[in-house]
Amino acid sequence: MVSIIIPAYGTPSFLDRAISSVFDQTFKDWELIIVDDNDPGTDARFCTESIVNRFLMKYNRVKYIRHDHNMNGAVARNTGFAIAEGKYISLLDSDDEYKPTRIEKCVSVMENSSEKIAGVYTGCEFRRKGKTYNRFSNVKAGNYLIETLACSFMLGTGSNIFVRKSVVDEMHGFDPMFLRQQDYEFMVRVFEKYSLEAIPEMLVIKNNENTNLPDIKKQIAIRMQYLDKFNYIIQNLTEAEVNYIYHKNWINIAVNAMLQNQREIAELYYDKAIKYGRLSFMEYLKKMLLTMHYILKKHE
Repeated sequence: MVSIIIPAYGTPSFLDRAISSVFDQTFKDWELIIVDDNDPGTDARFCTESIVNRFLMKYNRVKYIRHDHNMNGAVARNTGFAIAEGKYISLLDSDDEYKPTRIEKCVSVMENSSEKIAGVYTGCEFRRKGKTYNRFSNVKAGNYLIETLACSFMLGTGSNIFVRKSVVDEMHGFDPMFLRQQDYEFMVRVFEKYSLEAIPEMLVIKNNENTNLPDIKKQIAIRMQYLDKFNYIIQNLTEAEVNYIYHKNWINIAVNAMLQNQREIAELYYDKAIKYGRLSFMEYLKKMLLTMHYILKKHE
């Protein structure tokens, strides 16, 4: 019924927990596909193999695919899609976890949904260093094309994608040209035609350790790639929708620049954002707090 796909890359700090959370599911009609995107001969490949082999020795429900060389996360997911046999696809990042009833509840919702519904998403619990620092369960069914273009759709993590296999096939999977924004890029194409159902329960755990983040210049390049690809959609939207999309994207870049102590870049993108709309109270407050933090850190 469900093909669960885990792409693995880098030090597998949470991989054991991710896999265990699949075996702990109350719903049992699933297959697990693990795609190892590490280069052969690396410590990451050795550690990943060691963890996966412990499960392979006990269970025959795991398919383990090794790439000949690192190809990127989008390609790894597409490798999993190509051999998936389930009616539904459920993605799980190697550092995230499922709550035990996630698959059962997602299947139940989708089995009673119309063909206009591509999939379902749920609430998400965010953890860092083993401690919960945020919970988000205010999820609602609908079409979030504009919010996804603005990168403000609260998907939470790629591990929150649960969709029909037929939709994945229709979309030809993930775009391998995207090294980041892969989940949002995929969901924009989904929202062009379909909507999502929602389960307002925290059924996904994101272990957000903020590792492997690109520097701000790479983030800008990635965001431009994203917006350029979907310009054909944006140019046909209302002025208010276009303003919202660009305002939110530039605010996001500005905040990330401040977090990386790149104040000049941050101010540039705050100025770009203001051209598409005034800062909200919360955006202004966050800017002030980040600026104070920058100044204090500079004078330490």
